[in-house]
Amino acid sequence: MSEEIETINFEPGKKHYMKWPVIALIDFVTIISFENIFYPFQNQGLSVVVSWIFLLFAYVIPYALMCSQMGLTFKDQAGGLASWVRHSSNDTLGYWTSWMYWVQTVPYLVDVSNSVIVSFSWIILGNNTLDKHMSTFWFGILTFVIILAFILIENAIKNSLELLSLIGGGAMFIMSMLFVLLAAWSVMHIATQPFNWDSFKPSFSLRYFSTTGLLIFAMSGAELAAPYIVQMRDPKHEFPKAMWMLAIMTGFLTIFGTLALAVFFNAHHIPHDFKMNGPYYAFQLLGESLGMGKVLMYIFAVVQAIFMMAQLAVLLDASSRVFAGDVGEKFMPKWLTKKNKNGRPIHSYTFTVGL
Repeated sequence: MSEEIETINFEPGKKHYMKWPVIALIDFVTIISFENIFYPFQNQGLSVVVSWIFLLFAYVIPYALMCSQMGLTFKDQAGGLASWVRHSSNDTLGYWTSWMYWVQTVPYLVDVSNSVIVSFSWIILGNNTLDKHMSTFWFGILTFVIILAFILIENAIKNSLELLSLIGGGAMFIMSMLFVLLAAWSVMHIATQPFNWDSFKPSFSLRYFSTTGLLIFAMSGAELAAPYIVQMRDPKHEFPKAMWMLAIMTGFLTIFGTLALAVFFNAHHIPHDFKMNGPYYAFQLLGESLGMGKVLMYIFAVVQAIFMMAQLAVLLDASSRVFAGDVGEKFMPKWLTKKNKNGRPIHSYTFTVGL
């Protein structure tokens, strides 16, 4: 511990390095969260467990290993995926990659900001009646305010990204483990019936394959950690560890988290607002089954708020770095690639929040 404290001191000119567990948690908060397992469970029922297992070995682990290999190959470039494409092909493809990667992140930022508002509504109201207390207009305004606030916070507080990822990602994984373990311990009745081997068999239909595409989307994003490789002390040995940690955490949450959901929710009769409020219902039901009332739900709501704020911080930072961190000079005006004293493309931040 003393050695770590020495590394993160404030001596002038001494570089601050990111630890590999922090890199893994930065990735974790953007790839998968407890709420990501609810919509797939609603669409596929218990058969989604087989889908998660298949994708873990066919997609997540190979994907993480490829990101590890590419990240180490281009470990001195700060543009992440855009740098990989630029330096392995040409500047034009690198630019298009940076632009497309950035623009597809923008609507996701709005969705994450919405989730931050929902989590605070559960903390304050203790239920799902947010729509009765706030109009769509003010919901949108508050979403923008949250994004703007994070632009200011990230550039005002040093290491805010690491701090939020460490607290939010760590707390969310602990809460997910807690949910799985307590669900197994408190199980008196499994809501999803029949609960047998036949229920886990996928039905290979058009609906199955189309909804499996959503699972792939939910598990993507390992490359978001790439811009931070330049901030690691020994990326050759540390970055692969971060990718393996990410894969293991993703596998645990998706597979065992889904099995725990089957204890409390009947996959054949899912609430209409399951995607937005399902995680809160889950911890509320768990708390009630343990005789704790809404205590676990309130704890989860706080963790979810921090987790979503961490996700918002990572998405803002990483997308801005991919967009303007390493792009050919002929494609970007100099003011857009300008970096502040913390090495962030500050005008890219402004451009993102403005859009």
